[in-house]
Amino acid sequence: MVGPCFISFLFLNLLPFFQTLEASHCPINGLPLVRNIAELPQDSYGIGGLSHMTVAGSLLHGLKEVEVWLQTFAPGSRTPIHRHSCEEVFVVLKGSGTLYLASSSHKSPGKPEEHFISLNSTFHIPVNDVHQVCNSNEHEDLQVLVIISRPPVKVYVVFVQSFCFNIFAISWMGVLLCFHCPGESLKCHLWPQPSKCLLVDSIASNRFVASAC
Repeated sequence: MVGPCFISFLFLNLLPFFQTLEASHCPINGLPLVRNIAELPQDSYGIGGLSHMTVAGSLLHGLKEVEVWLQTFAPGSRTPIHRHSCEEVFVVLKGSGTLYLASSSHKSPGKPEEHFISLNSTFHIPVNDVHQVCNSNEHEDLQVLVIISRPPVKVYVVFVQSFCFNIFAISWMGVLLCFHCPGESLKCHLWPQPSKCLLVDSIASNRFVASAC
């Protein structure tokens, strides 16, 4: 025989569970609970060979703590050399490539460490460390799931002069790249050109201006 005290105890302990279950069916800013990832919009943001998809984000979907991306890199394509003041975790879903990572403890990035990445690899990027992900596989796309904290993220791209071109796999002008504005390509708002490797930061020097979208 189950007494009323036990029933009350059971109800009070299960109530939070039912509340959570009910809340899980509520969309975030109109975001359906279940979606087909093949139907989500994609963009390259002006980066050749990149397909970027915001699975769940801050500006698009109203998330507060994390943002999730799905990125696919064609053979030979790569991210800019960049940094950002948030935590970032990668999971490789397909293909292989190279992670270039340089510490943020110096005034300029310096020579990066090279890490081979492949299917089921997972890695995290320390806050503000300069890095680049490159699909160095000539025969297969590289696809990664990316989780970032504290969205929306501001991505500061590193400018590399020709004499230090071999430090990273690609040279870029100084820009602020935004993955939150569909259709936006990379824009250069840097005056004048620096004479050495520098991080493009709105507070790094009054000679350089990075514009946000």
